[in-house]
Amino acid sequence: MIIYCGKSNKDSFYIKEADLNIKSIQELAYFIYNYAILISNSFITKSLILYIDDALKLHKLASELNEMYNKKSNLADVLTHILANSNFYNEEEIGQFRIRLLKLLSLPEEDYILNAGDRLFYLQKFEKAIAQYSKISKNNDLALMRLGFCYAKLQFYDNATNYLGELYKRTKSIDVLKEIYYCLKLNGTIDRLYEFEDNINEEILADWEYDIVSQIIRVRKSEEVKGYEDIFLMAGSSHIKESVSSQIKIWKEKYRFIG
Repeated sequence: MIIYCGKSNKDSFYIKEADLNIKSIQELAYFIYNYAILISNSFITKSLILYIDDALKLHKLASELNEMYNKKSNLADVLTHILANSNFYNEEEIGQFRIRLLKLLSLPEEDYILNAGDRLFYLQKFEKAIAQYSKISKNNDLALMRLGFCYAKLQFYDNATNYLGELYKRTKSIDVLKEIYYCLKLNGTIDRLYEFEDNINEEILADWEYDIVSQIIRVRKSEEVKGYEDIFLMAGSSHIKESVSSQIKIWKEKYRFIG
């Protein structure tokens, strides 16, 4: 996330909640506005205020935040004050944010954690998403399923299979079994499928296999793959090696989790 539309500097501030570095007040505002679900009461720290003061040179804002920090002002007031001083959002947007934030803060704890995990998953911060989902997975089927998805994204297919397998034991959902099948297929351990279901419809298996093959074909027919014809026709051998190495990394991401 890089937004250079105002004062920025070479020094960055690390936001541990999302494993992100920001370099401007606009980037901080963008994070607050779009990822409020990840922000807790401990988000506003002396180190953040010092960064705003020293690195961003926003002395008035830093002084105001320091006063609010010492008075232990509520989180909604502090965050909307930062947005109002970012020159990035207008009054209407800030008002909408405040309403949305108050709704988030009123969520039951389990829903709040699930939403936080989903936001981290969207950011591809899978390890942090796992930490959120794990808090509630014992009694929450959605969290358990998403734990499986996180591990699949990380290519830890054994872990993914174990979590999805636990969910299948709870639900006996054919859709969950399908996800297990994909993980086992990618892991090369397809025989384990019969640990979860020993009487699988062969027609269903054929449909799942067809889905996998269809998605692989779509990847191979993508614009990126078509573009590779030009590389081999026009480029020298050293350039081909470099380009292919780069493209393999992209394909690896696409093949991480089919389903």
